[in-house]
Amino acid sequence: DKLAEKEKTNWSVLCYGGVGVGIFLTGITIPILNHYFKWEGAWIGLSILSIILTFLVWIWLKDETSSSTQNKKKEILVHGPPTKWIPWLIIAYGLEGLGYIVTGTFIISIAGQIPNFNGDATFIWMIVGLAAIPSCIIWSSLAKKMGFVKCLVVTMLLQAFGIVVPVLLMTKIGLIVSALLFGATFMGITTLATTLASRITPKNSSRIIGYLTAIYAAGQMIGPLLAGHFASASHNYNSALIGAAIVVLIGALFLLSGIRFDNKPVKIVITENIQNEEI
Repeated sequence: DKLAEKEKTNWSVLCYGGVGVGIFLTGITIPILNHYFKWEGAWIGLSILSIILTFLVWIWLKDETSSSTQNKKKEILVHGPPTKWIPWLIIAYGLEGLGYIVTGTFIISIAGQIPNFNGDATFIWMIVGLAAIPSCIIWSSLAKKMGFVKCLVVTMLLQAFGIVVPVLLMTKIGLIVSALLFGATFMGITTLATTLASRITPKNSSRIIGYLTAIYAAGQMIGPLLAGHFASASHNYNSALIGAAIVVLIGALFLLSGIRFDNKPVKIVITENIQNEEI
């Protein structure tokens, strides 16, 4: 919303890309910290790094004060599904949270079972981060041409395939392909889903994005629990990965009904709060 006020909504993809940078940095720093300071030192080191980054955010990002506010109504054209379609997006996003987290949680453990990595399975995590960094910009650019719903379906289909790749090809190449597809889609899906929600409900985007985040978080809690039970019962990760891929595929199916609305203009009236900034 703040970026929208500044007419710099495209910058949001850079914010989401920061997750990929963070993943890549942990892939570099954790093995070093673990080597010299064991696992306790790795956690303490990450804590110190987080404090430093928090301080930088504190001094760089400041809220602006305002002295007066006036309401202004205006009509705008948005391109996308109607508001009544939002529940389908919320359900699909919840299933995405449940399915994607299985790979996010266990991909390092799976890589550790492959001798070719020679104990350096964190290399896979770095690949995930590198793939995630440009993914938000790429998918956002494609969505403006193809349509946001269509791009969401494509990303979820790609992710489902990436999740199941280690089952089909339990080799170093298979894990690298899985990591690339996972990194290239999971933050892209988040960017597309939240941007689509804000386009459909520009007047009330915070609440809808809150619902999306809540159901996504619920999926992230449930996914590893179920996957852990499947892995324990079968003594491998195949059933967990297949189940996660199916869940993401079902989520993509929930989105199909919205494709027909892609790039169709809908006129809505919103009330803006115009603030006069203090000098």
